[in-house]
Amino acid sequence: MEETTERHIKPVDQLVFSDDFMFGAVMREPEICKGVLERLLQIKIDRLAYPELQKAISPFYTRKGVRLDVYVADSDRVFDVECQTYKIESIGKRTRYYQSMIDIDSLMKGADYSELKESFVIFICLDDPFGAGLPVYTFNRKCLEDESVELGDQTHHLIFQLRCV
Repeated sequence: MEETTERHIKPVDQLVFSDDFMFGAVMREPEICKGVLERLLQIKIDRLAYPELQKAISPFYTRKGVRLDVYVADSDRVFDVECQTYKIESIGKRTRYYQSMIDIDSLMKGADYSELKESFVIFICLDDPFGAGLPVYTFNRKCLEDESVELGDQTHHLIFQLRCV
């Protein structure tokens, strides 16, 4: 007995930003992607390389890889932008894993750690993953004993709640 999978295809006029096709279509345009990142992160970006959609990083065939929705870089930073349409329980560990895969992909054997670029892992979520009602959650590493001391790893994890942004 053959299984059939029925797929519902939305008409173009019903697509919203969070739909996979629309998200990819919008974010593949370098100037639009740059504008979205600048507004979300409140930073200035010099020039973006062409955005890579659905970038796959697989460190070893027996290990879990990742498929980044939108991966883009400027001269000294990298950005991973994910659009999350369903609630995930382990979003913190997911951002950690994505960060590690980005680092593995960007540092060649024998390279110095100082060559790692500043990186941003950004999740745009339809639902509030933490339930605190914030439109954005920004995570950077600081010393618990003295918050004026920063780790300096230049990693940033940001989670936006789309309904609030």
